[in-house]
Amino acid sequence: MPAKDIYDRSLKILAKQYPRPFIKLALGSIENKNFETIENPEINLPERRLDFVYGLQDEEQEYILHLDFQLRHKRDVPERMHIYNALLTASHNKPVISKVIYLERREYRNLPQEYVVSYQGRRQNVFIYQTIKLWDNTEEIIAGELKELAPLLILLTREKNEDVLTRSKELILESEDKKWQAEALSLAVTVAGRYFPKDFLLKFFKEEMKMLQEASIVQDWINEGIEKGIEKGIEEGIEKGIEKGIEKGIEKGEIKALQGAILDILEERFGMIKKGTGKKLELIDDPAVLKSLHKKSIKVASLVEFARILNEVLEEE
Repeated sequence: MPAKDIYDRSLKILAKQYPRPFIKLALGSIENKNFETIENPEINLPERRLDFVYGLQDEEQEYILHLDFQLRHKRDVPERMHIYNALLTASHNKPVISKVIYLERREYRNLPQEYVVSYQGRRQNVFIYQTIKLWDNTEEIIAGELKELAPLLILLTREKNEDVLTRSKELILESEDKKWQAEALSLAVTVAGRYFPKDFLLKFFKEEMKMLQEASIVQDWINEGIEKGIEKGIEEGIEKGIEKGIEKGIEKGEIKALQGAILDILEERFGMIKKGTGKKLELIDDPAVLKSLHKKSIKVASLVEFARILNEVLEEE
């Protein structure tokens, strides 16, 4: 599974099973509102897969609520939100509320909240959407008011330390919903892989390993591990599959962090980056190779030089 899909899949599982905190986050309140998950939201012309869509009804009207999750801002977000909103409106024949939820704390000066078409220096058409910086809700999550979002806590704080990870785990384990605990722990482990070594995380979540096995996404990793280890015996294969499955989730978080760090450096040094660069980085899932590219992104003289290095790496794989 590509690294870019890990967070999306985990968040979609939580958003589907536990809509209340996400809708409250987006709209501020869930009072006097009925809502339902819209399964497999797709829009055509061409086909687009969306992050998450809810059907929403208050006392007066029905709406579509579209949430788009972003770890970091990408330059094409305003255009994509404009397209998504228009096509959702056309396909459902209902007004669409569009929100972008940024997940990882960054010191943005200004986040775009509109898509503008200009002609000869004048704004001709404007589509406005809203952004939510999830870290603005850190205190509510820590206090337990939005405890369903606890797996993401380490993304939101300035300090990335064991105390934050401990509070995240405490909030998850306070729940009586064992199924949610498993899904939430799998996301917490994956996210923490961006900031902590694998050996530390395996030790930190050691007591929760059995519970982690029940998470949907971890089951996929476990099955992959079992298939690779089954030749050594079913029992040993399952044991190693579980261990390798959890390790794989942690590694995915590290891979995602390295890919994002490379793009951040290139944007800071050279400005706008072509979409293809990010797409090519997503094809590389070896942390050692990404660490090497990270060092080179600091030293290269131009985006052209980095693109050449990146293409050479891909040709070697």
